[in-house]
Amino acid sequence: MRTEHNRQGESVQGSAQLEFMMLDPDTFENAWADYLAENYEDSLSLVRQCLEEGKTNRPSLLSLVPDEGVPTLRDGVTLCARNLFQLDRFAEFEVLQASVGRWGLASDGFLELEVIELSFACKRGEYLEVVQHCSTFIEAHRRGLHPAIADFLYLRGLAHSHLGNPEKAHQDAEGAYSLFRVLQKDLESAKSANLLGILEFRSSSFEAAGKWFHRALEMHTRLGMRKNMGGNRLNLGVACYKQGLFAEAHSHFNAATRLFKDVEAQVSLCRVEIAQGNTYRLQRDLPSAHNHLMKAYEEANRLMLAREEALALEFLGDVARDEGQVENARRFYSRALAIGRSIAPEGDIVLEVLRRQGQCLQLLDRNTEALSVLGTARGMARRQGDRFEEGVILRTVSVTLLAMGDLDSAARHAARAVDLLGEVEAKFEVGKALLVAARVRQAQHSSGLLENPKPVLESAWQDAMSALTVFLKVDVEFWILAARKVVADLSERRAKQQLADSDPKPTGHGIQAVTTVEQPIIHVSANMRDLIQLCDAFADSTEPVLITGDTGTGKELFARRLHRQSGRRSRELVCVNATAIPRDIFAREFFGHVRGSFTGADGNGIGLAAQADGGTLFLDEIGEMPLELQPQLLRLLQDGTYQAIGDPSERRTNIRLIAATNANLEQQVAEGKFRADLYYRLKILELKLPPVVERREDIFPILKHFLAQASGRQVELSEFFNRASLELMHQHSWPGNVREIAMVARQAKLQLVTRGRVFVEVGNSGGGSLRFSGPDGVSDLGYDPDSELMAQTAASKSSGGRSNIMLALAETDGNRAEAARRLGVSRSTLYRRMEKLGILGKLVSS
Repeated sequence: MRTEHNRQGESVQGSAQLEFMMLDPDTFENAWADYLAENYEDSLSLVRQCLEEGKTNRPSLLSLVPDEGVPTLRDGVTLCARNLFQLDRFAEFEVLQASVGRWGLASDGFLELEVIELSFACKRGEYLEVVQHCSTFIEAHRRGLHPAIADFLYLRGLAHSHLGNPEKAHQDAEGAYSLFRVLQKDLESAKSANLLGILEFRSSSFEAAGKWFHRALEMHTRLGMRKNMGGNRLNLGVACYKQGLFAEAHSHFNAATRLFKDVEAQVSLCRVEIAQGNTYRLQRDLPSAHNHLMKAYEEANRLMLAREEALALEFLGDVARDEGQVENARRFYSRALAIGRSIAPEGDIVLEVLRRQGQCLQLLDRNTEALSVLGTARGMARRQGDRFEEGVILRTVSVTLLAMGDLDSAARHAARAVDLLGEVEAKFEVGKALLVAARVRQAQHSSGLLENPKPVLESAWQDAMSALTVFLKVDVEFWILAARKVVADLSERRAKQQLADSDPKPTGHGIQAVTTVEQPIIHVSANMRDLIQLCDAFADSTEPVLITGDTGTGKELFARRLHRQSGRRSRELVCVNATAIPRDIFAREFFGHVRGSFTGADGNGIGLAAQADGGTLFLDEIGEMPLELQPQLLRLLQDGTYQAIGDPSERRTNIRLIAATNANLEQQVAEGKFRADLYYRLKILELKLPPVVERREDIFPILKHFLAQASGRQVELSEFFNRASLELMHQHSWPGNVREIAMVARQAKLQLVTRGRVFVEVGNSGGGSLRFSGPDGVSDLGYDPDSELMAQTAASKSSGGRSNIMLALAETDGNRAEAARRLGVSRSTLYRRMEKLGILGKLVSS
């Protein structure tokens, strides 16, 4: 035991030989075992028993040279002091220190006690005194490389870390770790590894920090050191929340709490409360954050822990700031700053609080003052090598410059913040920086100062989407909503840009060159944004996709997006509606045929399956597919083979199937109208499109899009509809979904051009009708759509009434109900006017 204990602490003995008082080996070994097991109370009790027995039997236990493996009085006092340190009993330690002289031990040469006294000083935040004391000892014993130098190097490195001297701290900690490994001091080696992890963490090298923390955890686990295991868990948790891994952070904190409670480590429990409080604050659970931090603050006061008190105040200020109580937050920060400066004027607490003070000044619109404070904080971050904090400061500077209207500088600072935070793998903070970058680009795009705003808009949209992706992963609703708001605005701007790009461009000879673009999926709603993200995630899969939704919800648009986003985009997208193919020829249209396979088969028919080879086949209304052909489609999906009509040989094709339906396939399976095996094969990837009534926030953007499309320019809804009609639209159930909104837009455009006003009639769910009119300033009083239509048609052919009816009928392929809706009149009114103008007879005779 003596040999093992000597590995945990050696004292300096001068040239004069000291007397040794031997202790009972068995009792001491049990005390040492309890210490390693972190049963500090039991260990303290046993070692005190050893010391009492040693004093009582002192004459018989004296020896000029100690026996190998037998513990001495010095060993007992050292172990007693170690236990008192772990139990945070400084007053009892002072009593012990004063007693050693009475036991024949020289207190001024007792290095073990000196090391423990300095450890207590570190706990109290007396870092400058610790550095000075350790440096004096190290310089005095450097040439002889005394073993105790390792302890003093460790303590000086620890003090330097709190004083904001990372390079000196790292150098001392590495030296201590190497010496402890040579001296085979496993406990001290683990402690040094943990400190190195902290230093790597503070320099924002999270991967390196994690390796040191895990190395320390492994050593402490082998030694059975529960309190130290808890410390390692606490550090791993903090590293996790810095990266936005909040669930993992809480897991580590909970494990640390259990370990600390087992050994009644009050100081460490206070630190866990602080870490958990800040994690809840980052998750925007402000009530939970406040509870944990107030508890930590009270404990820090009770235990006289200066650093912990400052940290609790710092994070309580964050909670107040996030609640909108900026002045209250500043009061918390001022108190934290005063304590931080008393501990370490250039330390990490001062740096963090200065940055937060800058944020508050910006929120109070005191931007010039904010930049000054943030500049000071950034200088400190650079001196400390804290890249994480520097990245957050740069992001805050960008926000401040944005508020001041210096958009170019704001963009540069935001981009640098994204890069720096990305380098240190602080994913959550990267998300915040990306959102700031998107907002800056958004402001640049709105400024009207850019010759070519399109690249800036695309950059903003990419940054906002990347930020949203980060926030969805960390699952913090506040930031998800913030990102979605920016994405919604930028998506609308992109849709307008695409519309502008698709406008006809005149050529040199008066000929119109038209650029065709894909129809965008107009949306601002959260559920549609999530659905589009899911759609894009499905794009590169080879599995079939089933798109379900009511008529007019945009199933074909999603199918086209799936194809456009996939690796098959360069090949053909073949679209077919199952209801458009007669049942008796479905098989040959779908799978093809060979010459002579049926009457009239004068040549080979390629079929849709072969036509879509290498590309995508979109099969709309799959619920209408003949039941007897469904096994062949299933075979095509499973192994890519099929047989053409009249051809016994097997053919192969490589297609990706997208199927769509507005029917309830599950019900059709239950009724025996659709094969269960095909249904479950299709359902692997499913997109369920919501009706317009479930995404009302999309109604006006969709309407505005189709009005602009019909007008050939950007428009405002107020140009067509009055306020009352717009409110009515927002409440309408829109049974025809997007298709019905498009119809209303086309009618409104046509009526405004031909009549100078809008009066569109649609059916409602109650069996009646709703009328949308406008614009504002055009009275509805006395307006009769029937009499107006008759007046227009009776005046003359040049008045446009007759031609309008004929145009509406032509556009709807003779569908009179649809033509009436487009003209904004009832069906009965349209029939009367058609009869009067002789249109009905002509249609019948034709």
